[in-house]
Amino acid sequence: IPHYGPNSQSHYEIPSLPFKQFALDICNHFISSYCHVVYVKAYVQEVPWRRLEKNGIPHVHSFICVPEGIRFCEAEQCQNGCPLVISGIKELKLKKTTQSGFEGFHRDKYTTIPDRTDRVLSAELFCKWSYGECQDIDFDCVWDTVHESVLEAFSGPPDCGEYSPSHQKTVNNIQMLTLARIPQGDKGGSCAAFVFLPLSCSEWCPGVAEELA
Repeated sequence: IPHYGPNSQSHYEIPSLPFKQFALDICNHFISSYCHVVYVKAYVQEVPWRRLEKNGIPHVHSFICVPEGIRFCEAEQCQNGCPLVISGIKELKLKKTTQSGFEGFHRDKYTTIPDRTDRVLSAELFCKWSYGECQDIDFDCVWDTVHESVLEAFSGPPDCGEYSPSHQKTVNNIQMLTLARIPQGDKGGSCAAFVFLPLSCSEWCPGVAEELA
């Protein structure tokens, strides 16, 4: 089987395909072409490039990366087995400047933080889902729907937003809304959160506040 290292370049002339279908075609090619290949896994990633414009005129050759999340997919197939397709969004950065809190959580003798009803929540989302069926699926439409659902569940209505009592609840809302809109999806995803709170260093490190003043 030809091997292509990281410095190799290969060019293919193929029709424009949803890249999940392209990943499936790669798996099918190796499974059907080589009898000694029993398992294939293809990983495809799409970087969101947009052509530069100036005064409404598109640039002839320059582009800029404008990530609203990087789209990726994995396709796996075994001999005499059904293909498995996993789709996802990564490096999607979102932030709520208000209507985010953390309250009503379990407390024990080690708990030091108080309830908070207003804080800044910044999140880098990694969403990953698998498909129960791979036949007759509009993969592009599904990805767009998931992307829209993530933004909607995180932010709420544009005119008033939506209060999030915890990061964990926001992640659960994203998963539930996505699964409700995409019946083909078998699994939800995850979200890494970065919470920004006002902090007084003097409570833990006496003298630090004076040194920084």
